Amino acid sequence: MKWFERVRSLALFGRAEFPLGRVALRRVPRISRPSKHTRLVLGAGVRLFEDVAFFLDGDGATIEIGRDTYLNRRVEIMCKERVTIGEDCAVAWDVSIMDTNYHWLSGATPDAAVEIGDHVWIGARAMVLPGVTVGNGAVIAAGAVVNRDVPERTLVAGVPAEPIREVSWSPRHPGSSRFRRRRTSSPLTRRTL
Repeated sequence: MKWFERVRSLALFGRAEFPLGRVALRRVPRISRPSKHTRLVLGAGVRLFEDVAFFLDGDGATIEIGRDTYLNRRVEIMCKERVTIGEDCAVAWDVSIMDTNYHWLSGATPDAAVEIGDHVWIGARAMVLPGVTVGNGAVIAAGAVVNRDVPERTLVAGVPAEPIREVSWSPRHPGSSRFRRRRTSSPLTRRTL
């Protein structure tokens, strides 16, 4: 896809919502919207890195991403119904999140919404499959395939993902304060070029 096609696809966003202001785009995301009445909602402070892709492939499909969440390179979110990612989440590169299998298979989970809570860390190359709910503060290890619900503050790993232990995490080292990001109440404290 050429650069002007990406810009055009962004301009044809339709019902994209940026409810609280700034969204950092490192590059224009890939957006597929063949269906009607789809919604992509990005909270304030969401950061989208290179080659992030959104596939809104069902009528009324909705992807919601909470404030201060970042999606690293090559994250793909496939949605026919609803995918929700909470606030302050960290999603590493090459992660796939899907609420559909795009085909029917006897005994398989049908299309079902995916709910990811607040302050969740998803490691590189993990997959979150249809119908999964991930609790607040959970950590999904790199390469895990999540096919069932993850409790709050739990580390899961493996194929299929199994609970390992209770955890807490922070995007910063606990002792570091020199470069701590400050939350401000005024949206005009930083300059955007």
